[in-house]
Amino acid sequence: MNKQTKIIGTLILIVIVIGSIFIFINNSRSSASLTLGLLLPLSGDYAVAGQNYQKGVELALDQYKKANPGVSVEMVVEDDGFDVKRGVSAYRKLMDFNKVDAIMMLSTPVIDAIHEDVVKTGIPVMQLGIQTVGIIKDNIFQMSPSGDAPIVAFARYLDDNHSFSKVAVVYDNTAGGLSFFKAFQGGYTKSYTPFIVSTRTDLRSHALKIVGDNYDAVVFLTSPENGALTVKEILTIDPTPPFFGFDAQLQTGFADYERILGDANKLNGAKSLWLKSGSAQEFKRLFEEKYGDQPGFIADFGYDTFNVLMDNYSHDENKWVSNIQKTDREGVSGPISFDTNGVRIQPIVINVVEGGKIKPIE
Repeated sequence: MNKQTKIIGTLILIVIVIGSIFIFINNSRSSASLTLGLLLPLSGDYAVAGQNYQKGVELALDQYKKANPGVSVEMVVEDDGFDVKRGVSAYRKLMDFNKVDAIMMLSTPVIDAIHEDVVKTGIPVMQLGIQTVGIIKDNIFQMSPSGDAPIVAFARYLDDNHSFSKVAVVYDNTAGGLSFFKAFQGGYTKSYTPFIVSTRTDLRSHALKIVGDNYDAVVFLTSPENGALTVKEILTIDPTPPFFGFDAQLQTGFADYERILGDANKLNGAKSLWLKSGSAQEFKRLFEEKYGDQPGFIADFGYDTFNVLMDNYSHDENKWVSNIQKTDREGVSGPISFDTNGVRIQPIVINVVEGGKIKPIE
């Protein structure tokens, strides 16, 4: 082999090595530098939920950075307004411009609109709101349990343990709200009247009819703000309230009920569905230390979402997804594990409000 041949061979080898390194860098994710997308409703009717969720995520991010000083984690926040068109646009920005490694999000209509594209990307997606289409084993993980099973169980509990003459069921005109109402229908065998909330102006008219027609029970399958505002309207008209029954959002949004009602004792005697919760004292301490206030509705879920995502991190996104699927841990929002479709599994309990506080019945 002559000298020229050796030089050419060496140059070819160098090109191959450099090319291999370039391909490796571009097809693997460095644990030293990550970009996470946070896609939330930060404006509109669900802005409070989005803002609380963001605070929980940011608190977890602070702790992660302290524990992992050698890792650079950038978080890009986009407002989806709980709107499909706006949400899809924000999603495309996260993917095409920011090139995020994973997404944490909340809005049901947005995940339903983008789920097919999200699955094609392969990146981990942590969704809080209920996904109503495309629920299969993939890279999307729902951090709230299926709406059906818990609400069916609560409906059956009310059916078996109470004999109401007139029941009003108040629910939001959203994909999640409609899903909750359908689940309630599957568990409650006695008569009831549906009251759907499309706008805030509905709350006053619903309250007037509930009081005027002497309903002795009201079941809420709504956001905490809509639930609290409806309760406030009812109590303004008649200070002697009917029985109140709440889905799990009473617990996660109890701070909102206290804020809007001024005194949680107004809810004494109310019963609510809840998901078995975890130990949140340290979380509450850290939250109040950072923000000067107690955690609001779903802040704990935001905190847990970040920790599940990052504690299972792998530079190989398929492995990252596989690790999340195998999650089995206690979070501040309760036990966290997923079924085969990536939907959270969480035990159910029934609570009652006594002395302005939520307490388990058993």
